[in-house]
Amino acid sequence: MNFPQGVDGSPAGADAGQRAGSGHSGRRARSEQKILDATRELLGEEGFVSLTVEGVAARAGVAKTTIYRRYRSRNDLALAVLLDMVGDVSTRPYAEETETELTKLVDRTAELMRTSVMGRIMKGLVSEVAADPELAQVYRERVVSHRLADVRALVEHGISRGELRADLDAEMVTDLLLGPIYYRFFLSGAPLDGGFAKRLVTTLLPAFTPR
Repeated sequence: MNFPQGVDGSPAGADAGQRAGSGHSGRRARSEQKILDATRELLGEEGFVSLTVEGVAARAGVAKTTIYRRYRSRNDLALAVLLDMVGDVSTRPYAEETETELTKLVDRTAELMRTSVMGRIMKGLVSEVAADPELAQVYRERVVSHRLADVRALVEHGISRGELRADLDAEMVTDLLLGPIYYRFFLSGAPLDGGFAKRLVTTLLPAFTPR
């Protein structure tokens, strides 16, 4: 999978602008930003089903070959935009008690899924991730691992303050906190309303705290 810089580990998206300077590297960075911006706009307007490389090229004002040098398909384009948004969920640096921080994390994730282009991307990509092992690997390494790192940092912070059990499994906490969001979003259709995060964390917290 021929991902651009950013999807394979180095900064992308908004950071691409920071690389924009003179010469070839500057032009590449500006072109990269135009492609990501155009993809994000089209996903927001029309959703994943209508996304095409041709449409992105026209909106970005670049040749299709420019896009194909960086991305193999519309799946890669959508995933690149998703990766560019991943950092929007983190609650670091922490300023409040662990229960509040966990609630903020769940609430922010639910809000992004419900109201932003992230939800449209996730709905479009979920079947593609299941069918494409290479895409699935990148998704797990860059999206799932990022979420797990956020929750692990929260868990470690809570343990250090004596608010969470010392033997708490961060990966299990991630499953328990974020699994219900995806279940409601993709399957049950139950609302992800403003009080959902508080209710969920309140329900789970007794299993997380020292006995």
